[in-house]
Amino acid sequence: MVKFAELPVVLKLRRVLFIFIMLLLLLLGIQLCLTYLILPRMQIGQILLESTLDLSDEVLLSMGGLTGRENYISLNESEIRENFESFPMIRKAYVEKQFPRTLKIILFGRSPLGLAFAGTPGESEPLAFDEYGVVFEVPGNSGYMDLPVLTGLSLEDRNGTQRLPDSLSPLLRDLMNLKKNSPHLFGQISEISVRNNQGVFNEIRLYVNSYKLPILLSAALSDTVMKKILLVLDSLSSGSLMKNLEYADFRTEQVVLKTREGN
Repeated sequence: MVKFAELPVVLKLRRVLFIFIMLLLLLLGIQLCLTYLILPRMQIGQILLESTLDLSDEVLLSMGGLTGRENYISLNESEIRENFESFPMIRKAYVEKQFPRTLKIILFGRSPLGLAFAGTPGESEPLAFDEYGVVFEVPGNSGYMDLPVLTGLSLEDRNGTQRLPDSLSPLLRDLMNLKKNSPHLFGQISEISVRNNQGVFNEIRLYVNSYKLPILLSAALSDTVMKKILLVLDSLSSGSLMKNLEYADFRTEQVVLKTREGN
């Protein structure tokens, strides 16, 4: 037998070239096998979707840019997650591929604290906001209409991400604490009207269910203040004094009742 080292240089090169070509053909065969046999069979076969949002699976998947025909190998989890989180109503999204053909999605929606309206008075539509002041579209038939309405703001339409002014953060924090610790008292609030003076919301008017009398407040709104408001309103409702009042001022320790002009 002739050893490889004893072969002429030309034959050595031919043999090396032949081995190299065979390796290329092998790699090409593997690539073709992956492209036309294996990858087409790696389509996502199951989507496990969990969500706190009151929206159908079809709507939620479309928000993530999913059609149901995605390939398991080429699917980009980060891109899908960014698609979901581009919607303000979605606070956090988790997307994970699970071998061999499963996609798991968990969506956490924002917890609504109240409602505000965007658009013109004749063509306004409700938008929700959370404790952080993030404004988002009301999802589905979510029953948000029982939440207090925040008025006195100028909001844009539902497109894009927007937040309530930072100067309202103390009020939002008080509302969240009231909702968490005293949900019954929180449920008594029907409207909160804020008035803007050179970028500062220096007057808050609160309206309680079943009463039309405005309540003037400072920035602080606690369960103690709400109990005091309801106690005063209940006592006023037993007589005829309330119909002659313009507002009740709770901004100081002593409640001030402002009568209408001419009364």
